[in-house]
This record gives sequence, C-alpha cells and structure tokens, in this order.
Amino acid sequence: MSKFKFPEKRNVKSIGGFHGVSAIFPKLQDIIDYEENNIYINRGYPRFVTHPLIKVLESENKTNFNAVGAIACHSYQSAIFLVIDFFFRKGNKIYFDEGLPIEFYNYLNKKFPGVITKVSDSEADILVISSQNGTFPSYVTGKINIGLLGTDKLDNSYKSSELNLLIRHDQKNNTGIILIFSIRNAMLTIFRRHIGFNISSRKICSKEILIERKLRHEVNLKRSIANLEHGDPNNCFLFPSGMTAIFVSIFSLLSIKKNQFIALGSLYVDTIRILEKWPKKYGLPETIFIRESIIENLEDSIGENTAGIIVEFPSNPLIQLIDLEKVVKIAHSKGVKVIVDNTIATPYNFNPFDFDVDLIVHSTTKFLSGKNNHIGGVLLLKDHKISKKIDNFTKLANLDMDFNEIRILTRNIRNFKDRMKKINENSAIVAKFLENHKAIKKVYHPSLKSDPNHDLMHKYLKGGSGLLSFILRESTKKKAERFYDNLHSPILKGPSLGSEKTLLSPYVIMAHYEDSKEELENLGFDFYLMRLSVGIEKVDNIIKSLDHALNFSN
Repeated sequence: MSKFKFPEKRNVKSIGGFHGVSAIFPKLQDIIDYEENNIYINRGYPRFVTHPLIKVLESENKTNFNAVGAIACHSYQSAIFLVIDFFFRKGNKIYFDEGLPIEFYNYLNKKFPGVITKVSDSEADILVISSQNGTFPSYVTGKINIGLLGTDKLDNSYKSSELNLLIRHDQKNNTGIILIFSIRNAMLTIFRRHIGFNISSRKICSKEILIERKLRHEVNLKRSIANLEHGDPNNCFLFPSGMTAIFVSIFSLLSIKKNQFIALGSLYVDTIRILEKWPKKYGLPETIFIRESIIENLEDSIGENTAGIIVEFPSNPLIQLIDLEKVVKIAHSKGVKVIVDNTIATPYNFNPFDFDVDLIVHSTTKFLSGKNNHIGGVLLLKDHKISKKIDNFTKLANLDMDFNEIRILTRNIRNFKDRMKKINENSAIVAKFLENHKAIKKVYHPSLKSDPNHDLMHKYLKGGSGLLSFILRESTKKKAERFYDNLHSPILKGPSLGSEKTLLSPYVIMAHYEDSKEELENLGFDFYLMRLSVGIEKVDNIIKSLDHALNFSN
C-alpha cells in the first residue's frame, strides 16, 4: 500500500503583475501534476488559486479560530447567502434565530416555496444562530450548528466548540469569512468558485474611500460599458467576477413556476456546473442541454415552465456560433428570455441587444480589461422589472465590484477598441497559418472559410475575435507535451483569455480533467485540445513560436 504524499508547493510566475489573474505553467506535466493534486501553486486564476494576500487572511482566521478551513468571500452578506443557499436544498429542516439569515430565507422561500422547512430549534436538523456577546446559547449537540459572528468577538471558550461553521464579518477588510470546523462542509469552497463570490486581492490593499467617489467611478464605468453594448447604464450591474454575473442572470429568471433552463451549445465549465447543481438542489427540473441540431431541437424543448435560454456567443472553447436571431424569435414567441454571454465576441464585434437579446453578461476580466490585472463581471438587461429584482438581490447580498477593480477596468477599457482591432487581425492570420500546418488536424475559428460557423460570423460578427482552438494531427500526450513544452515568447503558457498578451492552455486538461471519456465525447472535446487567445504582439512572432513548437511535435 503506497503512502499518502502531500502535494508539494510549486512557485509559478504571475501574468499581469502582483494582482495578475493568470500564471505560467512551463511544462504540460506541471498542469497534469496540478490537476492530480501532486502540486499546489502560489499564483493563478483567482477563483481557482487563492491570491497570496487572501491566503494569509484565510490562514490567520483558520489559526485564530482553530478551524479546519477558512473561505474569504466578497462581503459578509455574500458569505451568509453562500452558506444559507448551500443548505437550501430539498428536505432540509432549518432553524433561524434572527437577522440576515431570516432575510435570505424569506427571499429564497418566496422564489422556491416548500424547498426547506423553517422549524423550531428542537425540530431542526440545521441551526443558524447569531452570537450573543461572543457566545452561542442556542447551540444544540448532534445537529449542524452555523454561527454568525457580526461585530462581536468570539468568546475564547467557544474556539473549540462543536460549531460546524462560523461566518464572521471581517470589518477591517469589509469581507466575510466562513470558518469550517467540519471537513464535510469543505464543498463550500467549490460552490464559491462556481458562483464567483471571491474577494479581490485589491480589496485587501484598499484604503477607505468616500462613497461618493466610488459611486462616481461606478456610474462612469457603467456608462462606458453600456455605450459599448448599446444598453442602458441604469440597467447595468457590476460584480466581483464574471461567474457572479452569470449566476445572478440565471438566478434572477428562475422561480417555482418558471423552473427550467435551456443551455445551447458548449458552455464554460462553471456555467455548466451552476446549471447542473442549483436546479437539482432546489428540487427543480434538470437543465436541458442542446448541443446538436440546436434550432430544430429548441422549439420542442421549450415548455410553459421554461425560465430562460443561455448561450455563449461564440462558445468556449469550440468557438461555435448559432443563429441567434432564430433563437430569440422562437424564445420570445413563447415568452422566454434569452441570456447571451458576450465575453468572447465582445461588444467590438457584436451587440446582442441589436438582436433583441434580453440579458448580456461579460467576464470583464477578459477582453474588456485586456491586461490580465483585473477581475470582475457585468450584467446588462432591458427589462426594468427584472432589473429591479436583480437590484434588490445584489443589495441584499452586497455584491458589487471593488472600487479598485472599477478603477483598473476604467483605465484598461480606454484602449479596448484599438486592442480588439489588432486582436481580430492577428487571430485571423494565426488561424489560417494553423489550418495549413501539417502538424494540425483541426482548427476552430469562424474566420476560416472551412469553418462551419463562417457564414454565421459574417451575419453577426464584425470579426472573429481573439479566441481559437486546435487539435494536433496526432493527439497524444507525447505529441502534446512536445508541442506545449517547446513554445516560446511571445506566447505565454497560462490559462485565462482576452489579454493583449497571447495565452495558450490545454483547455480540456485544465477544465475537464476529471470528466470521463464519454462526457468529453458528449461535449465534443478532444482531451489534448489547445486553446489560444491571440494578443496584439507582432503576428509573425506569434507564428514563429507556434511553428517552432509544432515542428517539435511533428
């Protein structure tokens, strides 16, 4: 029997500076070792790899409270929502004593009545209890006890208590910390990743600012993004991450009557997880995933209970387009809203509102920022009734974009149009080069005449945008390793996309490593698929690096 081996630390170089949102994996084996938990890394994409500043914050809380784990969330309110929502699943009996948990229960119960039962403390399986002078008198042995520590300091006698979870308000950093005392609740970390309630590393560094100053910057940024998307700045919401924008858009449309979503084409992995896990948790019908013959299957799939349709335009990583005009026409004829994730196309190439789409989401981390040094998300919509619902929820959960992230994005977005013009030009040239290379089996990019999405690109897009994917002619670990390991500057070997710097990653290995062969086939993914986000460097230099590595693989 082999001994358990703790993963070793691997220091990797950040892409984007101290607050960078990606990191370099020099070798393909480094990525495999990371996915197999043989190593852990010091830097990376913030929803997956905790920033060193936040790691210190979590570690201090973990030590101070003798916890087995600590999770830092964007705000105290969002931390409470994350926990209440985590346990808001069919059949649970919960006791709430007072305050914010009751507000979240009322909010969720109004949307999804009958999912859980609110009961007395003696009948409950789970107790949500607020501290009284640093103690928890309502604590009951043998049940799941969740403590709320607002402005109080925890009494020393409770540091080794039988609390399963403790949510505290870190007032110094204006954030929420979830302390985990039972390892079975560690799944909260994954749930935070899915819905993107992470805290920005810049928030830890922030000095206190005047509310008026933040509001002024926020209004100006909303106006800039709304102008790009032909939208209304009053119906524009800024979030801590792109996944929060996705979650809120889906969550805002779901109800007990309109309780089923339809997802079209291939979607980002955490969007898939939200659509898989949350309806199931609430006892709602499973999401319908349509990946083939989309228009033909859509009409038959929409029912009276359909809450919404979500699509990436184009999709990540297969860069697929659908006839969105037809989708919207079918959806609206049956009173169904359409959400478009426009992160990859960007408003430089495409404006979904011009085709009567109802909600638009972006990960502002990607092309809108373009510098690998910002994290955030944005949601725009047209319906004032839904906008009011979203406004109420975001205020209740205190979900906004950190002031310093607003400031950085405001600066980065100034050169957005010039950046995208160059990215469009470079990506079309790189796609053509790859298509003609003897070591390449298939290239996914709509600028290519051979691509099945080429005609739809001309119908909808100004350009093909910067993301493309490809498969090696011999798609094996050995060939993939030779190719990946021999890439050189200016291509950076790191996840994320939408940067002015060219980034390459083996997308399926990084995002779907645990998926079965059958699951990958259903998604249409080759295990060694390479995803390239083309930047603004000299295109000849990008091609030289690719050619050099491809010749090694061949």
